[in-house]
Amino acid sequence: MRPIVLLLLAAAAALHAQEADQRKRMVFSTAGPDGQPPATASPTPAAAPEPAGKHPEPAAAIGAFFLALKAGQVDAAYEGLARNTIIAERKENVNDLKGSTKKALDHYGPVSGYEVVDTLQVGDSLMRQTCISLNQDLPLRWRFYFYRSGGTWKIVDMRVDDGLVELFEEAGRRQKP
Repeated sequence: MRPIVLLLLAAAAALHAQEADQRKRMVFSTAGPDGQPPATASPTPAAAPEPAGKHPEPAAAIGAFFLALKAGQVDAAYEGLARNTIIAERKENVNDLKGSTKKALDHYGPVSGYEVVDTLQVGDSLMRQTCISLNQDLPLRWRFYFYRSGGTWKIVDMRVDDGLVELFEEAGRRQKP
């Protein structure tokens, strides 16, 4: 869990450095330095299946997240997105992510909306949705990772950065035969 805290602190430091050098890139993630979610201390004992309404579908979860960001409610956005997920168990990391997101919004301007720019599904149980937030000065790239278990989608990771160039490079690679 410690590498995640260091990663989030590094992301916050990158944001401050970016003010001096606009070409630096910031990345906030709930994943560890190897890109994998950190292991939990101990697995949760097998539980009864969760009620269907407990985890909203990805589109609804993302829509509610950006609606809260648009209203300037960063804390509520993350609390709603992470509710009843493994991410919520990492309270310190979520708090760091909230703080970094607030700084990013101060830097790039408030969110006026969002667009889903890519959806990638791997098998039947994994999905990544890539969105851009429509900020006043510059959009941010948001990646939400979902896992379907017991018939419901749960968010398991998310990342945000200002890697807009990569969006175009990825789209170009997909268009080539």
